[in-house]
Amino acid sequence: MLADNAYPVYIIESQNEFDALCAEWSELSHLSFDTEFIRTNTFYPKLGLLQIADSSACYLIDPLCISNWSGFTSLLNTAALQFTVHSCSEDLNLLSTTINSVPANLFDTQIAAAFTGLGFSLSYQGLVKLLLDTDIAKDETRSDWLKRPLTDRQLTYAANDVCYLEMLRGKLLERLESMNRTAWFNEECAFQLTLADDFENRDSWMNAYAGVSNAWKLADNNLVKLQELCLWREEKARERNKPRNWIAKDSDLFSLAVEDAVSEFEYITFSDRRFYSRYGDEIVDMLDSLVFDSAAVDRSNLNYPLTPALRKKLKSCQKVVAEIAEKMSIAPELLARKRLLQDLVRGYENSGELLWEAELSGWRR
Repeated sequence: MLADNAYPVYIIESQNEFDALCAEWSELSHLSFDTEFIRTNTFYPKLGLLQIADSSACYLIDPLCISNWSGFTSLLNTAALQFTVHSCSEDLNLLSTTINSVPANLFDTQIAAAFTGLGFSLSYQGLVKLLLDTDIAKDETRSDWLKRPLTDRQLTYAANDVCYLEMLRGKLLERLESMNRTAWFNEECAFQLTLADDFENRDSWMNAYAGVSNAWKLADNNLVKLQELCLWREEKARERNKPRNWIAKDSDLFSLAVEDAVSEFEYITFSDRRFYSRYGDEIVDMLDSLVFDSAAVDRSNLNYPLTPALRKKLKSCQKVVAEIAEKMSIAPELLARKRLLQDLVRGYENSGELLWEAELSGWRR
């Protein structure tokens, strides 16, 4: 079997073959990878296929045949070996939660395209067409990647999804270097690795309440309840390996947090009728034992509606971002998305100075 770029495609279905390849790849400085997975009724994605490409071939590794990932995780942890991927977030999350490892050295071609003026969130197919003048089919995206045997169409699609990455990396690296953007790009890729680590960091779950609509309307004690309920959902979703919304919807957690007395819970009209009958006793016991400490919640994390004055400041910031982005030939969404600017103007309102925090603390500043 050949990929569309004429790379031979090897199907790897044994531990010994995979271990031998990992030993060979340890001598390289660059590898490309992609994943195919299923996540329809689970919290954690299920790895269906791992695609690896070096400078001359594609390898489709069947994870159902692999029981020991130590050889591959050793590669991922090697800083001298750079892994190229397109639009890394889901792939990193999958690797982190499946084999507990992500690349130490990452090159994301989608991020590189944004830094070099080719567009924000450009698809792999779009980038291959733009830089390599090659068309790739996207007809197996929703395939069942856990069903065996995989079809020839699936295998060809999977190989094509990884075989062009090394060529893209070369062209994009030249553009990054010519535009003096390499350091900024490397910083952004490192930030993506941090986000992948945070996914399973329980401390980060403590801020899940801030994403619930209208959380800002709650009094401190009610907000503490919402924080505890959101933390409970994060833990329960992982424990049962079910999507968050299958455990509890935001609106139902908010309804519970609004009520001051647990005795009133049974009278709430929940959007999911099964939710309270399934978890009501557990939630009541949890909230009955809750120690209320308003210092545990940070109201500055909440998505307050902007006042007219702050909306005016936000529009001014967006105008400046658009001007700078155009001048530098980068996507304005890459430079500063609306959420980052909202945080900036809120911080300025509260402190009287610009607070360059989180994503704004590095190259964006």
